Amino acid sequence: MFGLFKNKGEDGVVITDSFAPKQEVHTQQGVMKYSKKISKLSYEDLCIEFSNVMAAKHNLMMTPSGINDASRKQEIVTDLVDKALIICIFKFGRERVISFVGDDLTRINKLINKCDQEVASNPVPPNEHGLRLFNKLEQYL
Repeated sequence: MFGLFKNKGEDGVVITDSFAPKQEVHTQQGVMKYSKKISKLSYEDLCIEFSNVMAAKHNLMMTPSGINDASRKQEIVTDLVDKALIICIFKFGRERVISFVGDDLTRINKLINKCDQEVASNPVPPNEHGLRLFNKLEQYL
């Protein structure tokens, strides 16, 4: 976590780079493309991707930025939040996620952040971090 590890996915390519994330899911086409990419990952690589998404978000939020960069930074953070939601829907199923959030998506975002903070308190490699995060979320979903 915290961007200490840079791991590659099943095809040898990092989907989300925890050091230099890009905006990828801001369009319907982007969501579909990202969903297709994560559907091809092994479970271990999905855990790594989840860890990378959360590390990238943490890294961005901890990095100071000027006024000119703030808007772009917020767009990428929003993209990472959306990726975390997509991963949770992929892992747990739309029904379980929707039944938890109702009509308030901020509930799942807060839960993911809370669980991630708890898991991050004991740094482990990304695959273990993602696995622990999934296990923690499983308790609520």
